[in-house]
Amino acid sequence: MEAALKGYFGYSSFRPYQREIIQKVLDGRDCLVVMATGSGKSICYQIPPLVTKKTAVVVSPLLSLMQDQVMSLKQKGVKSEYLGSTQTNSSASSEAENGMFDVLYMTPEKAISLPSRFWNNLQAAGICLLAVDEAHCISEWGHDFRMEYKELHLLRDLLVGVPFVALTATATERVQRDISTSLVLRSPHVVVGSFDRHNLFYGVKSCNRSISFVGELVKDVSKRSAVGESTIIYCTTIRETEQVHEALVTAGIKSGIYHGQMGSRAREESHRSFIRDEVLVMVATIAFGMGIDKPDVRCVIHYGCPKSLESYYQESGRCGRDGLPSVCWLYYQRSDFTKAEFYCAEAKNGTQRKAIMDSFMAAQKYCLLATCRRRFLLQYFGEERDSDCGNCDNCTAVKNVRDLSKETFLLLSCIKSCGGRWGLNLPIDVLRGSRAKKIVDNNYDKLQMHGRGKDYSPNWWKALGGLLMAHEYLKETVRDTFRFVSVSPKGLKFLSTADKMDGTPLVLQLTAEMIDLEEHGSSQHKEGGGLNPVPTLESENFSEDETKLYQMLLNVRMKLAQDIGTAPYAICGDQTIRNFAKTRPSTGARLANIDGVNQHFISRFSGIFIQNITQLSKELNLPLDNSPMPPLTNPVENITGLPKPVQNNLPGILGDAKSTAWELWQKQEFSFLKIAYFRRAVPIKEKTVIAYILDAAREGCEMDWSRFCREVGLTPEIASGIRLAIAKVGSRDKLKPIKEELPENVTYDMIKTFLTIEGTGLSDQVFGNVSASSHASEASGNDNPGDGVLTGDANPSAKRGQADSMVGSVEEPAMKQQKTEEHGVESSGATVATEQSVLEFVASHDGVLLDDVVKHCDGSKRESVVEILDSLESEFEIYKKNGKYMMM
Repeated sequence: MEAALKGYFGYSSFRPYQREIIQKVLDGRDCLVVMATGSGKSICYQIPPLVTKKTAVVVSPLLSLMQDQVMSLKQKGVKSEYLGSTQTNSSASSEAENGMFDVLYMTPEKAISLPSRFWNNLQAAGICLLAVDEAHCISEWGHDFRMEYKELHLLRDLLVGVPFVALTATATERVQRDISTSLVLRSPHVVVGSFDRHNLFYGVKSCNRSISFVGELVKDVSKRSAVGESTIIYCTTIRETEQVHEALVTAGIKSGIYHGQMGSRAREESHRSFIRDEVLVMVATIAFGMGIDKPDVRCVIHYGCPKSLESYYQESGRCGRDGLPSVCWLYYQRSDFTKAEFYCAEAKNGTQRKAIMDSFMAAQKYCLLATCRRRFLLQYFGEERDSDCGNCDNCTAVKNVRDLSKETFLLLSCIKSCGGRWGLNLPIDVLRGSRAKKIVDNNYDKLQMHGRGKDYSPNWWKALGGLLMAHEYLKETVRDTFRFVSVSPKGLKFLSTADKMDGTPLVLQLTAEMIDLEEHGSSQHKEGGGLNPVPTLESENFSEDETKLYQMLLNVRMKLAQDIGTAPYAICGDQTIRNFAKTRPSTGARLANIDGVNQHFISRFSGIFIQNITQLSKELNLPLDNSPMPPLTNPVENITGLPKPVQNNLPGILGDAKSTAWELWQKQEFSFLKIAYFRRAVPIKEKTVIAYILDAAREGCEMDWSRFCREVGLTPEIASGIRLAIAKVGSRDKLKPIKEELPENVTYDMIKTFLTIEGTGLSDQVFGNVSASSHASEASGNDNPGDGVLTGDANPSAKRGQADSMVGSVEEPAMKQQKTEEHGVESSGATVATEQSVLEFVASHDGVLLDDVVKHCDGSKRESVVEILDSLESEFEIYKKNGKYMMM
């Protein structure tokens, strides 16, 4: 198995569950596999034919998807083909029947229409399995139900003893049971992997789909195209698909379009152009959902609320399948939520209609969440998560919580008084004082709550209603396609304990839509608040020259792909090219050791790549045969796969984010910067990483303090200065007074690190005699801390310059002089940026912009002002809201 994996696919080890599933198939066992997109399901049916030298038949729903997979397999040296209406090779069917292919793809329609003679001959030639890909299409409870899939069980009688393997990325327990029953799986080996795609950032924004919003969307997409990143934009209607595509083309962005009213040839050409990177943006209806096998899509945008969470997960799952950080954005407007009747039109009975409505309401709830989106998605698919993910818009946004007890009391009371016989609209109209005929006829204008909610817009109240549904104070029921909102038992309990407006506080996190409506009076797409950035190569410790080499090698791959008429990713993946740029192998043997390089690549392309790597490295003055990259973005790796600490109960004490940061630092030896970007489309600050690791150290976790101090920049000399500063201040409770006693090159991170080391009793071990020498200086009353630091040094003159610059300027006059010189003061009348002057200026205003502070501190450079504001913010002296700095 491992030989086939490396020889054909270039990987030296299997991902979780793959080996186990392959072995069961080789043993003749049926399997049901539910694993996330990008987790390597296809390997489970592609390895067995290479081991057994028999054919694997794969039933797949779309011709375009099969064509992509066949193209990719051929580039790996795997004999593969597909049978379908677009197949131009007249001998393909007879060759397939005689077992000439390792992997044979076909649609379910083709599979059930083939004569029994075909199957008998193929079984005689050798068939090792029948795989049903996208198996959720079998179930009427699935989001892409296909009637032809229901007939696949008839092949059981023709393929006696052949194991059936059902695979899907999206299947609830109900769908799993339906798949197993429909395919008549016999004691199947069931594998349900994690649905968590760690590398994906999930974000949702309300929008108005105005011309200005589409303009902002186009700008965001343009930035991604400019750096060579692929984007898919899913629209719910053909009209919207054409509008967005037209806006992109007008802006000069080369993009493809794909929808059901296009001819098959036009759709095929659009699909081919996107696969081959001839266009980097595809605007499509959900018909494009499963028909894409491109692993390097960096962004998926949903332009409208999806019809179900299953379809959303499937479509957003097209993003980042190679394991590299990518983003998924969903833009919705409230009119999307009225499309239930449109989706229910395809239902054949009341049971199906209810299933469609339940799925649609779950998607609506996802849009309106104020809590962790990943956690909600995983719970929907039956996977519990103990903590928030830290990699979605709700987790990364500044928390805006407020006591909403008054507003909640009004809305719940109004819904209850209206009898729970309506949706949200009518009770909200009552709250806002409407005298519409329906309200007057039902005497709702006489209710105590009538007109009490005029302070908020209708959409704000609707957003609150969605929030209260998410927290189960309200419940929504469906009859046919009509939705009714009523007060839940939890809501009734709140009403019974609330003393009208003065009851128990109900503190909730406001949704982004509520915040927008309060701040701007309408829900809108904010300038500059577009798609989140994907980490740059520089953030992964690529030098500028290595980044140039990477881009050059991408061009080499693109030219090769054009020459042979295939997709660039089919030659090798982005991650493999990154490894080439970082390790720069000089021989075929060294290149073969890199993950993603298979035997077919070695025989066809290794010479071309080695020649280019050698030549370009020489031009860029880069050495060849560099040490291999740490496994930062290896598709096999994920955060949950890291070994858990054994010396303490980290997960319970610290939570996932802190324990992961510590693991990556201590066990994997990642840098702070690398941890900040690890598996995140939206990076956290290095300061945050440092704080996480120091928290772990305070909880007793093992620490390599020598390496930590080296990265923070904390030397024994600086440690001595910090100790002396603490002695002068007389307290270590607040960091700011200590910082003010030290030169500007001593950071808060250095001070925090020193205090943590001292708190663990390891000062002497880490800093040697620094503590003793500092005490000697303090005891002698010496005002020059530099002398104290140098006591007992074997070579005082060698370190004097360093000691003077780092510690000797602790004295206040020298420190002030240094700051004045650094900030470039030209006259005594100019205001110098110090923490005190900035604090006083912020305190005297009700919020100030950065430019205001820079203008006020006209005696300092802008960079110095920004640094001081950052440090004040990190110490919670000030905070930033809507771009303005304010006092805490």
